[in-house]
Amino acid sequence: MLKVIELFGGIGAMTQALKRLGIEFEIVDYVEIDKYAVASYNAMNGTNFDPQDITKWDKDVECDLIMHGSPCQDFSISGLQKGGDEGSGTRSSLMWETVRIVNKLKPKYVVWENVRNVISETHWHNFEKYLNAMASMGYASAWQVLNAKDYGVPQNRERVFVVSVLNGRTVYEAMNLFGDSEKKLDFEFPKPFPLTKKLKDILEENVDEKYFISQMMIDGFLKHNEKHIKKGTGFIFKPKTEDDDVANTLRANAALCATDNTIAVNDIDPMGNQRGGHT
Repeated sequence: MLKVIELFGGIGAMTQALKRLGIEFEIVDYVEIDKYAVASYNAMNGTNFDPQDITKWDKDVECDLIMHGSPCQDFSISGLQKGGDEGSGTRSSLMWETVRIVNKLKPKYVVWENVRNVISETHWHNFEKYLNAMASMGYASAWQVLNAKDYGVPQNRERVFVVSVLNGRTVYEAMNLFGDSEKKLDFEFPKPFPLTKKLKDILEENVDEKYFISQMMIDGFLKHNEKHIKKGTGFIFKPKTEDDDVANTLRANAALCATDNTIAVNDIDPMGNQRGGHT
């Protein structure tokens, strides 16, 4: 049975992926510092893990697979672009804790997921350093940008996935994104397939009033867009309709600004006022 450690585990998206693939596995450990995420993970998986600080994690356990979705905030285009340089103290620099743990445990497989912007020119040096660090420990790696909408989920969500295998067979590619030759793991990522679900297929029919915002507020958001478009900065407000194919990507600071996935509807609330949409 596959022995798995999930680092920066969140609510356990990678654990769920293994379940859906029908892979027999045992969660040897789950490392996540957010107590609410830990509570959700335990509720969904029937486990009893406590929050753990990855910078203090130093256990001697057997492990076949390490999965990690290290913090993306400092790589994301919606963040402040502080990056993930080792020793910088940023949230995204915690990716190097994974490298430390991999070096200690030497699992057969390592899977990393992060935002697309980690392979931008600004942050490429960290991405390349990660690949080189894995190579120095004996891992061959392959990476690719995958979009959720190409795999059955009606959401436009691009993420970089890196698969690393200890002593894995390698192939040579002529060039990487920045014109350098690159040695990569002989691994084939899943092929995209046509999206058959639409946004309306997963929405609830009866939505609580607390999730509705007024047309006046929507108009204000749209006006706010004009400033961002002129500046060329950040995400802008993009309301969808119930018939649209895919939802927007959720923003890292969505808890502070519930505008990323507003569904525009033609509807009247119980008081007779037109409702602009719900989030």
